[in-house]
Amino acid sequence: MVHIASLAGDDTSTSATQQVLEALDGRPGISVARTFAPHGTEETGDPVDALAAALRIGRWALRDAGADVLVWGRVADDDSIHIRVLSASQAPRGTVRTFRSVGDNLILPKKFNAELANVLYAVTLAGIDPASAGAAQDLATLMEPALAEIESQKDLGAEGMTPAMMFRAQAACGVVAGALGQFVRDLDRLDQASDTLKGVRDGMDRTADPQVWAMTNNALGRVLRMIGAFRQQPEALMDSLAAYAATQEIYTREDFPLHWAIVENNRAATLWTIAVRGEGTADLEEAIAAYRGALRVLTRERLPVSWAMAQNNLGVALRTIGERETGTARFHEAAAAHQAALEVLPRRRLPLHWAMTEVNFARAIEELAQRGEGRQRLDEAVHGFRQALEVYDREQFPFEWAHTQDALGVALLGVVRHLGGAMRLDEAVAAFRASLEVLDRDTSALDWARTCLHLGDALQLLAEREEGTAHLEEAVSSYRAALEILTLRHRPLDWAKTQISLGNALATLGGREEGTRHLEEAVAAYRSAIEIYSRDELPFHWAMVQNNLGTALWNLAKREEGTALAHQAVTAHRAALEVYGREQMPLDWAATKNNLGNALRTLGEHEEGTENLGAAVEAYRAAADVRTRDRFPLAWAMIQNNIGNALQTWGEREDDTARLEQAVNAYRTALEVRSRDRLPLHWALTQSNLGATLWTLGERQKRSSRLQESLAAYKTALDIFVRAGADYHAGVARRNIKRIEQMLSNRVGEWASA
Repeated sequence: MVHIASLAGDDTSTSATQQVLEALDGRPGISVARTFAPHGTEETGDPVDALAAALRIGRWALRDAGADVLVWGRVADDDSIHIRVLSASQAPRGTVRTFRSVGDNLILPKKFNAELANVLYAVTLAGIDPASAGAAQDLATLMEPALAEIESQKDLGAEGMTPAMMFRAQAACGVVAGALGQFVRDLDRLDQASDTLKGVRDGMDRTADPQVWAMTNNALGRVLRMIGAFRQQPEALMDSLAAYAATQEIYTREDFPLHWAIVENNRAATLWTIAVRGEGTADLEEAIAAYRGALRVLTRERLPVSWAMAQNNLGVALRTIGERETGTARFHEAAAAHQAALEVLPRRRLPLHWAMTEVNFARAIEELAQRGEGRQRLDEAVHGFRQALEVYDREQFPFEWAHTQDALGVALLGVVRHLGGAMRLDEAVAAFRASLEVLDRDTSALDWARTCLHLGDALQLLAEREEGTAHLEEAVSSYRAALEILTLRHRPLDWAKTQISLGNALATLGGREEGTRHLEEAVAAYRSAIEIYSRDELPFHWAMVQNNLGTALWNLAKREEGTALAHQAVTAHRAALEVYGREQMPLDWAATKNNLGNALRTLGEHEEGTENLGAAVEAYRAAADVRTRDRFPLAWAMIQNNIGNALQTWGEREDDTARLEQAVNAYRTALEVRSRDRLPLHWALTQSNLGATLWTLGERQKRSSRLQESLAAYKTALDIFVRAGADYHAGVARRNIKRIEQMLSNRVGEWASA
């Protein structure tokens, strides 16, 4: 529904308004209604408050009437018709919201021709905010022929058209192409929009009509941000910032405060997009400052909904920077920003704005749960996602419903990683599967691929807690499906991220099998990712891949002769530690220290002497100083198991049994946390390690009771290995059981039973 307000300054017969009405009436896909009353202008009273009132009152009137867009404006003294298109803004789109330019979208001569009427129709369509992905597709089917029609027109010129009018009409064509590209994620259309808007900007005299030049740059900045985000292309994002800077040369805070604030919000969105693809906090700090600056002009009183959307944007930026810092202060600030936005977004009147903000609020709360604020926070976050799903009906808003299901799954997955909980993990898997039931690979390729990636992560985590290899194999398939969409050429960062996840799944799968094929594939996946994650540009991502690569090489080294692979593993972990500082990233530093200990231990097992074994124990103990039993019981238990492994090998090279006894104590300490019910495979691995050490002690001390303990440990471990499908470990356990039983049979009565 399109509402047309009587144009201010029109003649007594409202001939200009009638001409606009006739230009739109009967057009495909829209119905037109005339409101009769002229809509507010910037000409009277305080210009900032007057413009804000016009936007605020107009949008609420549209929403209450169930209309999509208001066409309004004025007739100037020279009889030219100044047209503005105001959207009802019923549905916010994107993680962060950017705003259209405020100003005259078109200036038409008093008697405009059919070609310019076509432009007016296309611009009106572009002003609509579709409520759902389905509505966006329907709108695109109207915009495609409308855009094609104005593109086919050789000359937009008409009697009375000035150069300024021509430039506005040409820029409007770029805006229409950009809106179409946004609605259906068509990069070719976005490229077309960018080229058109650049052509207008570069072809006009900035001093002749500075506001047209500024509006064109703002529209260009929005298009370039979308291109940079979709293609993960930093050059386009930097060009977006340049376009906004150019806009603010005209729209200064002093002369055009409301216009400046709109552009400042948009500039912050580009800064956030740049920051997301990097690692530092400088761009995020600048984005946060820009959002806060915009909010000082886009006040709650002037434009409550725009203020709420900017608050929502601020919350997203605060949450993003919080993910890169220690503590919880930023997440509390983010939650407060979203909560403030929710206070002015009534669920009944603005359900989609409310639902989007509720999702972002839930994400901030979920981060607090991960940072140790307890399961109550988790329940609060899950409740928020489920509240949003009440708005995003699966039938009416399938894409939004699927997107929220994916967000719910990601939140549950994050909490499981930090707090545990098998039930929550099952819920995460169910959420991802539900999302994929709705997302179509052809029409929602990027979202489909990302959900495949998230499902793979959940299945991989599930595989750590359950038996067999089925979940790991499904995870590998899910990652490979995602990689068919997230290609190196079009989505390099997503491609690298997925390669890492694929490598993780392959490495775990390889650890449960006797062969080396999957481990070798894991190494190849990690090395592919390093091609994108360079140390200079993405040092923390680079360090993460080096750490994972080192772990895969270590697993290979345990199965092959020689020490070359073990040396490569040590090198990879030490490279990661050059980036991970204990103070700056304590948990990553501790995890890598533990992995370095593993590689050093394997190296020590293949070489003479005990130097590398001692270095391994030192690395493990350093990791345990950070990952303590109280704060990280599962990680601490893993480290205790690893300390036992190094001490066992070290003890085997010494005459006394002190190191071996220390190893037994380390394993038994680990088993106090690693329970058979909670982590069966990890429990079995520690039992197997305990069995090996008790075996050695039994032989050294000539005590059959130690061998009996060893045999019992191996048998309980074998039962789990078989059920988990861990063929390699099961094979080792069977061979050891057979040898111990033979030893006990041959030496009955020879050794002490005590």
